[in-house]
Parts: sequence; C-alpha cells; structure tokens
Amino acid sequence: MAISSCDRCHLEESRRAISDRAEETVLIPRTVCSEGSCGMSQSLFGPDTLSDGTPPQENVYTDGGCDPNPGPGGWGAVIRWSDREWTLSGNDPETTNNRMELHAAAAALALLEGLLGRCQVDVHTDSQYLRRGITEWIDGWVSRGWRTRDKQPVKNQDLWRVLHRLTQAHDVTWHWLKGHAGHALNERADQLATEAQRALLRLHRSRRRSRARQPADDDRPVVEICIKASCRSAQGQGGWGGVLRMGEHAKSLSGGESSTTANAMLIRGAAVALRTLTQPCRVTLYSDAKYLIAGASHWVKRWQVGGWQTRDGKPVANQAAWEELLEAARPHHVTWLLAQGDAAPEDLAWASELAAQASKLGEADA
Repeated sequence: MAISSCDRCHLEESRRAISDRAEETVLIPRTVCSEGSCGMSQSLFGPDTLSDGTPPQENVYTDGGCDPNPGPGGWGAVIRWSDREWTLSGNDPETTNNRMELHAAAAALALLEGLLGRCQVDVHTDSQYLRRGITEWIDGWVSRGWRTRDKQPVKNQDLWRVLHRLTQAHDVTWHWLKGHAGHALNERADQLATEAQRALLRLHRSRRRSRARQPADDDRPVVEICIKASCRSAQGQGGWGGVLRMGEHAKSLSGGESSTTANAMLIRGAAVALRTLTQPCRVTLYSDAKYLIAGASHWVKRWQVGGWQTRDGKPVANQAAWEELLEAARPHHVTWLLAQGDAAPEDLAWASELAAQASKLGEADA
C-alpha cells in the first residue's frame, strides 16, 4: 500500500488537530508504511492481509461523554476487522460530550488510515450530533467557510475538519444506534469511554509511586506504558491491553487474536504501543510478566548474539515478534520495569481489563 507525500501531509494534519485539544501530541497513531508496502499490516496481521488490493471492510463502534458536561471526559472505540479486534480510548480533563463523541470517531478512522490505508468502514454511533453533523450539516458548513446558517463559527470545528478529511480518505457509512439498548459492541465502546474518564479522575486522587523522572537537559516527552495479556488457554483465544500515559492524559489500546499465546500477546502489545509514539520519547514500560520485562531488557541481547537460539540450542519462541519489538523500541529510550503488588501502577489494572475483554473476541457479537 503506497502512501503519497500529500497523503502523509493530510494524515499529519489529522493527528495535530486531534491532539492539540487534549495535548496528546505523541499518542495519536502514526503511519508506519513505506513507499509501496505496509510493513505494519504485513508483520502484525499476516502477509496476505491486503494481498488482493481490496479495501478492508471494517466495523467501528464509538462512544464518548463527560461528567459533568463540560468537565472531565472519555471516549472509546471498538474496531472489528475479519477475526480481529482493536480497541482504543482516551480522555481529556476539560471537554464536552460532543467533543468526546467526535474524538472517538476521528481517532478510529485515523488509526485505520495510518495502519491500513483506505478502508470500507461502517461507523456505529449513538450520537445524533455526530451522525447528522457528518451526513447532513457538514457540506453546508464547508460551503460557508465553516460557518452556520446564522454566520456563526461552527463549534468543535477542529474535530469536524479532521472528520471531514478522514471521511474522504475512507468509504464510510454512518449508522445510528440507540444508546444503552443492549447492543454489545456499543456497550463496550461506552465501557471504554467510562473507564478512560474514571482513570483521569483516579489520577487526580492519587499519583503513582513510580513515575519516570525526566532529566533537566532532556526535552523528550515522558511516557508511561502498562502492558497486560490474557489467553483463554495455553494456545487459543488471547488478547493484550495497553495504557499509554503522558502527564494527565491517557490512551488505551488493545487487540485480540483467535489462536495465540499469552507470551505472544505481551510482545505484540508492547510493540504496537511503542509504534503509536510519533516522536522519540523517554518511555517507562511496566508489566507484571517477567517474560516480557526480562526478555526485552536482558535475554534478547543474548539471543541476538547466539543467532536467535536458546542456551539449549533451540530456536527462540516468538522470534519475529521480538524482532518487531526491538524495531519499535529503537527510536526511544525505554526502561523496562517489572511491576507487581503495591509497586504496580494503577494503569496496569486498566490494561488487565482491556486484555481480558480482548481475549473474548467473537463472544460478544450481536
């Protein structure tokens, strides 16, 4: 999948517009495609993902809100593609219900464009403001220079501009769902948004005991990442969850696969989380899994020197995933910390919930 320089400019504009409001400048997904190929889709999702040239068919479920309105808020999105699932969420300490609804849809569409390129997307939302705005009102706003019929500036114009551009980057069909009416994936999006908003409130009540300290002469952003994995059996349905935090702002990511292992999900989650950072950062990555922390900080160096063989002369399990993680970590200064018991950051529990949900891929289909 080739991406032109013009496309890259548009995608960068989308990232900036989404991130400026919530100051999430390093947490919006970036494109990892090179000219003529998409290494991310091939390495993470199999070499035949886009082999026939047909735009992938996606289903996206979004939700957002804040309490009180305006006030601290959260947004969430569930993306279903074939037998795989991605979830993402985020928060903002000062926002509105409508902004969170727009942010959820924009973030999901931006993620799809960055990782897969043009897609056929069915977006499901319980927000009439979002659905009617993008299907009925936006053409008039554009023709009037982003002003209403009363010649007033369009509210939330920054996000509407992003959505307008992203709907041209995909083939999007918009669907309205009644909220809290029992639709499983809509409820999941609502849960993601609620948990993201609660995480913001938890942060104000209690600061982490273990927080990365940034040297005075280092101006790179400081990011904390928590990674968890869950697998239904030794080899079976599994999922990973990740929470990325920069200051007061957090973003969650998760993914699931129908046939995998918990160890593979740990590596996959860490690699995807690191790849979402759009500039070099000082990263502290937490996990309660020794396999990930010891593997990334110590064992992998020995494996590389030994030709990716163990001390017993056997091939290292998950070699391709480890190599992918090394590449994802290369631009950053990463500190790998084993966090267990009272020393574990609060976000690790959030990551655990995301991983458990992701491991149930396919069970909640409506």
